Amino acid sequence: MDWVRTNYERAAVLAAALFLLICALLIFIGAGSFDEKFSGLHNAPAPNNEIPNGRALELAEAMHKLQTPPQWTFSGRSGLFVPEKHFIGEDGQPATLQHTLLHPPVPNEWLEEYGLPITEGDVLTQDADGDGFSNFDEWSGHSHPTEKDSHPPYTFMLKLKSFAQEQFPLVFSSSIGDTYAINNINPKIPTQFLKVGDLVAGTKFKITGYSEKYEADQYGTRMDVSELTLEQVESHDKVTLVKEKTTTSPESIANFLYTWGGTEQSFAVKKDGEFTLKPLEQIKYKLLDVLRDKAIIINTQTPNAKIEIPIVKP
Repeated sequence: MDWVRTNYERAAVLAAALFLLICALLIFIGAGSFDEKFSGLHNAPAPNNEIPNGRALELAEAMHKLQTPPQWTFSGRSGLFVPEKHFIGEDGQPATLQHTLLHPPVPNEWLEEYGLPITEGDVLTQDADGDGFSNFDEWSGHSHPTEKDSHPPYTFMLKLKSFAQEQFPLVFSSSIGDTYAINNINPKIPTQFLKVGDLVAGTKFKITGYSEKYEADQYGTRMDVSELTLEQVESHDKVTLVKEKTTTSPESIANFLYTWGGTEQSFAVKKDGEFTLKPLEQIKYKLLDVLRDKAIIINTQTPNAKIEIPIVKP
């Protein structure tokens, strides 16, 4: 140790020389095995840098969200900063949906339930699902305004515009065997006793059929409601006379107004006459009766279900 202390510089040189010698030996040994290691790396399979499908979809979705800025949406009556929507009412004062009916008679809740634009003034005349019926028609007909297959019946668009009603002059009063008593509403004309095939005197109607029928009234009493069928020999219009009841003449005419596709169509139908409505013109309707405030029709495919058509209000 004394020699190292006295010959410090020589000792440092010797240590450095020894270190360099060791490094040279290691480099020589490593160079000898370089070819073998390089050959192994060259033959190794290339790394798979593809992203698995599952992760690729997640990354694509995340990228789409980053590129699409978020949008504020409104649902219900609560706003972002205001607890409830406010409007200016007809009186010029602030109003809310809770206390103001914006589109009478349709409730605000109904418009909001189906996501209709309640703030637009013509929302009731809009056709949200393009089925030919306005939102107001859908509300009135209790159907879904945003589903095309849900809508009121087409007769919903039919209205009775006017009518010409006449009372039929003949009344079926009674029957005995195959003989039928027919009275006239004019008491001066005597009763006629006729059979099927006979012509009613003073008219152009003949008897073409008889059907015996009975029904129970509201008290359970069995009532004779037999029917006698008459036919006009020229026009072949038919009239059904219920026993002891008056009826309207087949000459009675109903003038209808039908709105479809944004246009109004007026047409006249005689009692017992048939007609069709767009867009389902394969369905035939029949006019049964015309009253002061409505017309009674049926769908010939469902003859037992009577349909009342209201008269247009002035």
